[in-house]
Formats: sequence, structure tokens, C-alpha cells
Amino acid sequence: MQAFGSDRVRTGDGEQIILSSRLPKGWIAGNPKFPGTAVLWEERYFEVVAVEDLTQGGVRYVLEPWRDHHVMRVTDRYDAEWEAQRADEHRKNLQREAGRKSANFLGLFTGHLPAIVQEHLASELGILAPRLTLLSILGTYVVIAAIVLLYVSAMMRSEAFPPLLAIVFACLAIESAIRFLICWTQARPIGSTIGFVVYALVHFITGRGPSPLHDEKGHGVTISGAPPEVARQDSFKVREAFVTLLTPAEQSRVAERFDYDYRRESAMVAITLLVIAAVGMISSYVRGALIALVVAAALGAEQIVRLAAFRRGPAASVLRFVVRPFVRKLL
Repeated sequence: MQAFGSDRVRTGDGEQIILSSRLPKGWIAGNPKFPGTAVLWEERYFEVVAVEDLTQGGVRYVLEPWRDHHVMRVTDRYDAEWEAQRADEHRKNLQREAGRKSANFLGLFTGHLPAIVQEHLASELGILAPRLTLLSILGTYVVIAAIVLLYVSAMMRSEAFPPLLAIVFACLAIESAIRFLICWTQARPIGSTIGFVVYALVHFITGRGPSPLHDEKGHGVTISGAPPEVARQDSFKVREAFVTLLTPAEQSRVAERFDYDYRRESAMVAITLLVIAAVGMISSYVRGALIALVVAAALGAEQIVRLAAFRRGPAASVLRFVVRPFVRKLL
């Protein structure tokens, strides 16, 4: 029998054929009640009787000639054309996964883009657009907190606070509150003013991406509310990143009610906070803001400790007191 691509084939006991593949094919092994996947290979059908994940990566399939008294429930082909399609689909999946992780990691920035752009990213990469908005709002709140610390530092040193920073603080605080209210109550993305302006300039210069002046697909269409179970799952997905900051006991309670695994989001959230803390430390050092520098350094050190602790299990953050009111419904 001929193998295709990077697959390797050898004979087993009797008429068994053992096929080792670097990529999973989705074949199902048979059991006493139901036969396995029927695979058409060189004009002959074989049954998948065993599937084994290899420690070095890949999958080993054990196939035997198809027995005529079985009914074919799941069928597949094994040939050059079909394997080329599988390899191409695997490459596309890897690209989508890489794009999804990048979009989530850069949510502090992509969440500021117009809503139609966030929806486009969500549909292309399989991510939740409201989560991007929430991450960007979280980043804005860090900036707001830094301005507050600068104000306190200036007051303690009896120095005048720059009026421009006061205006920036007011604008960011008001806009962030409105964006958070819309995103939280309506579960839909919303961009920021600066994000809209920057994207609009880039779009009209390059012509790339959806127009920020168009409505999202389906906007204005009346849609009935989601079933309670779907609404619960959507609520969890939007808040999942915040759950990683709670105590291990609280994360365990969420895992009992939802499909929650701390390994899925914890490291990404911790790295994002570490980057924010590093930026805050540099900014505070340049401006000589000692209190802000200490706070940013403490937050960054905590994230390093948490990243090391994730090997053993979930780890809480001091920010749990900030996010707990937003995830109370999940507990």
C-alpha cells in the first residue's frame, strides 16, 4: 500500500496495515458496538480499528480489511488528492489560530477599531469581538489610573498639574464608561474616537479593510433573544479573560458551571498585564513619578510570579478585587 505526503505505512499482524501520520485525519476507531471509519484506499475499503496518539507527535492508525457484515457509518478516502486537501486545511487552521492569538493579544489596540472592523476580525478569525473591546477598555483604565497617580504625585510635591492631562483624563473616563456600558449591556463591540480616526485615515489612504462608515452586517435587523443557555455561555466567553485573575477557588467554581480551563487564557492575560506594567514603569521613570513606578513594578512582578505558578495551577491576581464585580454572575 502506498502512503502519501509525510505519512509512513507498514504491515502489522495478519492483514493489518499501520499508518503513521503527522497530522490527524479525524478517523474514528471501531468498538464492539460500532465499526470504525471506512477508508477507501487503492479501491479497497479498510476499517480503522485503533487510533493512538504518538508521544513524539502525530497519530498512528491501525486498519484492517473491511468486513462485509458491517454497515458503513462514516466513510473517508485516502489518496494523494484527499491528503493534499487535508494538508491545505491544516495550514489554513494554523494561520487562523495564529491570527486569533495575535488579535486577542493585541486586543488592547484592535479593540479601539470601529465596530465593523472588530466584527470583521471576529468572523475571519473565530474570536469574540466584544472581548476585544473589553480588553481595550481595560488598557484605557490603566492609562486613566496612571494619570490619577501622576495627579496625586504632583499634589504631594505641590506642583501644578498639566491642564492637558486633565482634559485627556476627562475624555478617556467619559468615553470608556460609555463604551463599557454598551459592550457590557448589549454584548457588542464598540470602538474609540482615536481608533476610528486612525483607522479611517488608513482605510481611505490605502483602501484596505471594511469602510468604517458602513453599518455592520445585519445591523438594524430585529433578532430574538438568545436561549438562556446560549446567553450564559456568551456571557462567560466575554468575561473569561477576567476570570483568570480570580482566586483558584473561584476559578474552580466557574469551571464547574462552564467550559473553563485556566490554561486557555491565563498566560495571555498575564503577559498583556506584564507589557502594560513595563510601559508604565518606563513612563513613570522618565517622569520621575515614584508612586506610579512602584505600583507598575509591583504589578509586573506579580505577573512574572503568576506565569511561573501556572505550571502548577491557576493563580490569583491583586486585580481580582477590580474585576470581581464584573464576573459575579459566573460564580
